[in-house]
Amino acid sequence: MNARAIIRWVAGLLDRLSLERERAEPADTLAAIERDIEFRGVNLWVLICAVVVASVGLNVNSTAVIIGAMLISPLMGPIIGIGVSLATYNLTLLKRSARNFGVAVLFSVLTSALYFALSPLTEAQSELLARTSPTIWDVLIAFFGGLAGIIAATSREKKLTVIAGVAIATALMPPLCTAGYGIARWDGQFFFGAIYLFSINTVFISTAAYLVSQLLRFPKWQQESQQLQQRVYRIVLTVVIVTVLPSIYLAWRVVQQTVAEQRVRTFIQNEFSLPRTTVVNYYLTQRADSSVLQVILVGVPLDSTAIADRQRRLAQYGLAGKLRLEIVQGGTPAVSTETLRAAVLEDFYQRSEQKLHTLEDSIRTLEQALVLARQDERLTDSLAEEVAVLYPSVRGIAVRQTVLYHLSSTQPDTLTIALVEIERPSRATLKQLEQWLRTRTRQPELRLVVLPP
Repeated sequence: MNARAIIRWVAGLLDRLSLERERAEPADTLAAIERDIEFRGVNLWVLICAVVVASVGLNVNSTAVIIGAMLISPLMGPIIGIGVSLATYNLTLLKRSARNFGVAVLFSVLTSALYFALSPLTEAQSELLARTSPTIWDVLIAFFGGLAGIIAATSREKKLTVIAGVAIATALMPPLCTAGYGIARWDGQFFFGAIYLFSINTVFISTAAYLVSQLLRFPKWQQESQQLQQRVYRIVLTVVIVTVLPSIYLAWRVVQQTVAEQRVRTFIQNEFSLPRTTVVNYYLTQRADSSVLQVILVGVPLDSTAIADRQRRLAQYGLAGKLRLEIVQGGTPAVSTETLRAAVLEDFYQRSEQKLHTLEDSIRTLEQALVLARQDERLTDSLAEEVAVLYPSVRGIAVRQTVLYHLSSTQPDTLTIALVEIERPSRATLKQLEQWLRTRTRQPELRLVVLPP
């Protein structure tokens, strides 16, 4: 490839990535952003309703309800407004955005706290727990979601699917509702974890809006000086660094925990596959100073030599050091009946749940097969009446969906076949019948199979 071809290819790529063709006038974009900032009247009531819907979804652990709340929430407006106002040095817009952002956060947290204080369902479901441990991946989601949102906002034709997707991906509403749950239950872990996640979303959506506004050269509200430019840049950079550092540490902890759990699973599978002893359950408790792997066994007890040998073999799985192996056996005097009973019940529950999922998959497959069979029957019934009129020599017909396995390939094909009983058909009649069946069933690959009457 010569230099000219490379230049043309790069020019074509840059043209494809350009926003200029679909870009709205900057004044129109800024006016639309300013309209979405205000939280009073309709916007405020929509926010309150969205908070209640999201709180109910978190309370009953319904992902669909939470997604619905995120779609109707108007929280993105002032957050994007903060980023754009910093990029355009518009202090008036910055103050309006910050004030309305504060109003939105206050109403959201108080509304959710009131709901959770009155709700009889007090247990923290998985959807609530998921909002208490943000990591660096939440930073990436917020930043690139914010990029998509501000780019869509600069388009002449507003990309509603993009805006809806950004609302779901950045998930601004659930952390605020989780913070309200923390207030209602006086639980600092929920409150501070959720507020930190919301801070990540806010900071990096605003940062994305700030960067895009700078790149697209939105008109400045006041004459920028070198001093003002550096001051804004330092503020943005400081806030970003302060926000992102804890998430990196939390992400590192999550990775460490996941790796440790995977190694423990491998250790249990390899070292405790014994013919007369069964692992009922195991628990990994990780602490900063020391960790404990408790393995609950039933059957023939292991002697102290076997236990010590397995303790030494922890090093082979990268688990040596601060991890202590604790074996709980049915023959151990210190083991309470309640401990074993709880472990057996948990193991039984997990195995039953796995079997239930397998049965559900089988039922779903059978239901799909039954639906297809009924469709074939209805199609055959409707065709039989028409064929009897158009082709009197036909004595019987059946249409079925089947799978064709090619001996020379591992990829099977789905095929529609028509089985026809017909008396002494000519080649022209069979060709005409096959063509009619393909048109009637809308299956251009239908195969006609002739059976003697």
